[in-house]
Amino acid sequence: MNFAPNPSITLRQALHFVVAAEAGTMSEAARRLHMAPSAISMSIAELERIVGAQLCIKRKSKGLTLTSTGVAVFRQARQLLELADEIAALSRGDRADIRGPLTVGCFMTLAPTTIPPMLAEFARQCPHVDVDFVEAYHEDLQDRLLAGSLDAAFVYDMDLSPALKSAPLFSVDPYILLPQDHALAASASVSLRDIAAEPFIFFDAPPISRRVLEMFSDSGLEPPRIQHRSRSYATVRSLVAAGRGVSVLFQHPEFEAPYESLGVVLKAVTDPIVTTRAQATVSLAWARSVPLNARAQAWVDVAARHFG
Repeated sequence: MNFAPNPSITLRQALHFVVAAEAGTMSEAARRLHMAPSAISMSIAELERIVGAQLCIKRKSKGLTLTSTGVAVFRQARQLLELADEIAALSRGDRADIRGPLTVGCFMTLAPTTIPPMLAEFARQCPHVDVDFVEAYHEDLQDRLLAGSLDAAFVYDMDLSPALKSAPLFSVDPYILLPQDHALAASASVSLRDIAAEPFIFFDAPPISRRVLEMFSDSGLEPPRIQHRSRSYATVRSLVAAGRGVSVLFQHPEFEAPYESLGVVLKAVTDPIVTTRAQATVSLAWARSVPLNARAQAWVDVAARHFG
């Protein structure tokens, strides 16, 4: 595809408009850019002339308000600046030069074992990127990715929206959680049939909750007899330790504190059908509609190398 270059629109104009829109006032934009407000106003006026439409309305009492065209141009201008930043970072070939904010998400139960080592490794490679993270559950993370409030998120690669792209990182196996004094606590492994009749502590957060129910169905068993439900791994473990039932969870046991100190033991699932179908993949996901900026791409690359 051939493009006819239009040198009229400059990155400087895009930058002035984006900063002014984010700042809310010309004076604050001028402070951030170390420029005179009049110079920023002239730059935005020239951008409006090129676009052929008014992009913002300036009111003393309410500051800067974007028009409908201004909202569209703001989104595209910000993507343009992020792409320019990515090109510059690629030309430098050095992640240490990447700068700016990055907001990432993580499925709630993965965060304790995923976010701390990732932040440490990313800070070592990209020391000038300011990373903030959000812990949430599956649907909330997807909504935030599609809304643009998250650049990328650690998720289980199940039931993902087709509007998202993902990069697989590592796989996790299901395991059965028993009280420390359970009759099967000394067994090397346990099948779902062994615990089918026992009270069940259900980790009630999709997509993992659906996968657990599928495991029972794949084994030809009735759904588990749910005694309690919780969206917290810690609460599920505590209820199992208290003898309130057994559970099935997904996680990397080697990343956890010693389970014996928590009053529970974990057992590999022996059901052949279950073990071949139930393994879950942890991936990084991001919106298809927005190309990864240099910071988000670096986050994906560092995660792939660190966890892969």
